[in-house]
Amino acid sequence: MRMPTSFSRENGFTLIEIITSIALLAMVVAVMLPIFPQIMTWSQQSEDQLTSSNLLGQVMNDVENIDLPNVPDCPGARTYGELGSFSTYQVDGRTYTVKLDVCRETDVSLNRAKIRIFAPDGKRHSEKYTYIKAGADDEASEE
Repeated sequence: MRMPTSFSRENGFTLIEIITSIALLAMVVAVMLPIFPQIMTWSQQSEDQLTSSNLLGQVMNDVENIDLPNVPDCPGARTYGELGSFSTYQVDGRTYTVKLDVCRETDVSLNRAKIRIFAPDGKRHSEKYTYIKAGADDEASEE
């Protein structure tokens, strides 16, 4: 059997081609690596905003069912920050804080409420203004 005496250049890549392709791949990876932490931050912020928006509906239902004593007349508003189990919500292991400002409209039997949802990072993600029915104590004090 006869051994080949020369190698053909068409059978594969040369060493310089392989080194060049690895260097190009390394540059692309080096450019992309700093982007991933920012993408994770954006993803968490989007998740917090979506969770806060969904939580706002739940809080509105909860607010209608709690008794708010000594609600001041508008335009002043009392901040209800510590309302027991109402002030914080646990969602997927993260704690969202609820702040509620309420004042009583004197000409109607409604309380004006401002509900704010804060994500665990302390940023306000959702805010809603609504009216809730005044409690029995508030209606009795009007008469």
